[in-house]
Amino acid sequence: MAKINGKILAAAALLSAQVLAVGHASADSSRFILREYGGKVALFCDGEEEPIAVYQTQIGGFYPADRELLEKGICLNSREELRRLIEDLGLE
Repeated sequence: MAKINGKILAAAALLSAQVLAVGHASADSSRFILREYGGKVALFCDGEEEPIAVYQTQIGGFYPADRELLEKGICLNSREELRRLIEDLGLE
């Protein structure tokens, strides 16, 4: 699997942090967390412990900095942000 450019995940984390800093999103079902789960990338609804989707993409294929971001979790505040990040990462 090709290595993913660290700038993609860094940009996603920065975008997420900026959105949260501008105004805390109300508790709606469109907030997601993309993070590591069992060695793979998984999607969680904010506040949930069980993933709603687990991708076949192994976390070991990412650069160390990207793995660290995924281990912490990347917050996404809309389905559009989620769609773009999944596309950018080439998650399967």
